[in-house]
Amino acid sequence: MNKFNLGICCFVQLLLCLSCSMMKDSKAAEPAVEKFHAQFNDKAFTTIYNESGDQMKGAATEKQLTDLLDAVYRKLGTYKSSKVVNWHVNSGPMTSIVTLVYETEFSDGKGTEQFVISVKGDTSKLEGYNINSADLITK
Repeated sequence: MNKFNLGICCFVQLLLCLSCSMMKDSKAAEPAVEKFHAQFNDKAFTTIYNESGDQMKGAATEKQLTDLLDAVYRKLGTYKSSKVVNWHVNSGPMTSIVTLVYETEFSDGKGTEQFVISVKGDTSKLEGYNINSADLITK
């Protein structure tokens, strides 16, 4: 095998390893979103904040996040279902940052939710939350 073919084989193998790692991190972040939705339905907004990561706590105070989640709950109702429409993984040596975008159905409306989750080993934490919903604005 010449050096060029060896280089291509190594490159392909590296890409396969990275894609497996990114898919694994993406799947590791999904339970954090499921937990968020369960806590959201229980109106455990303070718990969501307390269990979130440093980025979330640096971006919003407890009152800011709980007020936002309370408004979403009042206007859109309880979480019903969602499906992943996009995801991105930024892999680091110790921690990966996973962005998951969901089309979400609530009891009284719908919206597009974006979650930023840090994944370190078996631990995942909410680092960011954003919702885009016409129903949220017009109700």
